[in-house]
Amino acid sequence: MTISKIKIANIRVIIIFLALYAFYLIGFFLNEDSSGGAIADYSAYEPIIKSFALDFKYSFFNFDDFGERHSPVLIMLLSIFYKLNIDATIIRFVNLNISIISIFLFYKCLSFKFKNVENNYLILISAIFFLSPIFRSLNIWPDSRIYGFHFFILSTFFYLKFIYYEKKNYFCYLNIVFLAIASYFSPNFSLFSIFFLYQFYKHFKLSIEILNCIILNLVLALPAFYYLFILDIFFLANVGVNPTSDVVNKFGIPIEYNISNKILIISSIIFFYFIPIMIIKKNLFIYENKINSKNFFLLLVLFILPLMITFNYSLNITGGGIVLHLSNFLFKNNLLFYIISLFSVLVVFNLCKHNLNNFIIIMILFFSNPQLSIYHKYYDPLIFFLTFTLLSVRLNKSFFNYRNILIMYIFYIIFLILNLLKQFF
Repeated sequence: MTISKIKIANIRVIIIFLALYAFYLIGFFLNEDSSGGAIADYSAYEPIIKSFALDFKYSFFNFDDFGERHSPVLIMLLSIFYKLNIDATIIRFVNLNISIISIFLFYKCLSFKFKNVENNYLILISAIFFLSPIFRSLNIWPDSRIYGFHFFILSTFFYLKFIYYEKKNYFCYLNIVFLAIASYFSPNFSLFSIFFLYQFYKHFKLSIEILNCIILNLVLALPAFYYLFILDIFFLANVGVNPTSDVVNKFGIPIEYNISNKILIISSIIFFYFIPIMIIKKNLFIYENKINSKNFFLLLVLFILPLMITFNYSLNITGGGIVLHLSNFLFKNNLLFYIISLFSVLVVFNLCKHNLNNFIIIMILFFSNPQLSIYHKYYDPLIFFLTFTLLSVRLNKSFFNYRNILIMYIFYIIFLILNLLKQFF
């Protein structure tokens, strides 16, 4: 490319980024809630914030009495602003703009991993966060999950800097510290310490460095362990919205203990977010990872069919993923969900096959959702971020072009529109 063409390309990328940011701001001023539950969650914070502001000690030591499943860390911070009489709209607006740092950090993560790819492509990919319904909603209406995600990105940034840039020990320690902060905001992220420790072990082997990493993890986790298990303030209950513990399947398995629900729904959510990648790389899960008919039949009969037979997730508890809701909206049953779940489990199987790193991450995605209800907000835009940073999906230089990025943009635009429309049905 000539210098003039490079300048024109740079200007176009800047215009697209600013347009997306403007659209982000519009969402704020229109009080957008494309996730469908952000306003309700934020409203539920308000009386607890006031309680912390009036009596911090009592609220801190009796937090589980509030019936709030989220971490109290963000609520404690918001209570400080409440005591200072800072207007909630100002706090929300500042929060919205601080979140752009995560987009920049995502870009930096991409630049570490894809050193030979043009910056313009990486900027456009990182800017897709602006179109994520969950990223938009939880930044417009501050939520502990999105703060956990911000610090998880920062943690991953230091990990990738260690792997691809400079193998200096303090990057490992920074990774652990910021992952701990992410976990205090949203405990779901704590399981990623398994992945990072395994990666550090592969580099350091049995040495004083890996011992330091383990000790640092344990020390940073002690306050959480003390709060949850010693003080017995265990707010992380295995419940969902509108719990229906009396729901059992034909085998008498209660809904809250049915692992089939977790496997099929979370697999369908992972599949959903991989749709644009599979459209672009048609051979990613079809040709490069062949499954012969015998293996396919065994997988279907021995694993997937039993999951479908024992499945008993109830939409009354909310959540369940877009595929399950779409199936019930179109056909008033789970048939479409079961069909797509079949392919979803195969996609997950192929992601994990012959790749231990992918297997660990996928297992973390499953086990990081222990509660009864299963929401998209735990996976968007996390899976998109993981696809380009920690997961191995063979994205080479040829993958990065404007056509492929446009496909990803179209996917997220449609997803965002559907999330906005669902509020009217």
